[in-house]
Amino acid sequence: MAGGAIVAATKSSASTPASSGTSSASGKVSACDVTSVADKVLPSVVTIAASGQGGSGTGSGELIKPDGYILTNNHVIAVAANGGSVQVQFSDGQTERATITGRDSLTDLAVLKVDDTHHFPVIALGSSSTVKVGEATVVLGAPLGLSGTVTSGIVSALDRTIQVPAENDKTALLVSAIQTDASINPGNSGGAINGEAATSSVQLQELTLTKKPGDQVPVEYWRSGHTTTTVTLGTQP
Repeated sequence: MAGGAIVAATKSSASTPASSGTSSASGKVSACDVTSVADKVLPSVVTIAASGQGGSGTGSGELIKPDGYILTNNHVIAVAANGGSVQVQFSDGQTERATITGRDSLTDLAVLKVDDTHHFPVIALGSSSTVKVGEATVVLGAPLGLSGTVTSGIVSALDRTIQVPAENDKTALLVSAIQTDASINPGNSGGAINGEAATSSVQLQELTLTKKPGDQVPVEYWRSGHTTTTVTLGTQP
């Protein structure tokens, strides 16, 4: 999540990507229904502002539990980990103070908790196993602090392994990353990416976490335990 979290909700044409991942046997290129994705996903995406002795910054996140748990990148909130503060802004502009309940610097994932979600919906989590090169993507987050920003592109590559700087001069390893050419800027970190649905209907399919511009961590790294046990609901290292 160097940019933001990504969720997939798109309309797919009946096409099969060629080996290059950019065309189909029918000559049609599948398109993402960006408007439908934005309508479905933006209410679940939040803007995060963190501050501490080391400075301040903004990022993105998404509601993953109805009782107020939010998924984001560790680097978005790391500055507030030792006595700082975290504020979450919902899509309607309302804000809530958040607490850090779990974080892991080596995979750059973190979980926050707010007491009031203002009845905004939980984001739909899917699987990255069905994602194919060339599929449409929609990125939702708060680049440069601009809440509710939506950009689009395609899946450029899969299974990237990238080393990126982490806390305390350590290195975070981005494994099985999904690369996209959708515009991602500082502040998108922790936000959502929408990938193309496997059927012709509009559906939420896949949530990823942006680790650096253009690369997303598959949601399975939070949901099925690929991260360390510190990234669990209610565990703060």
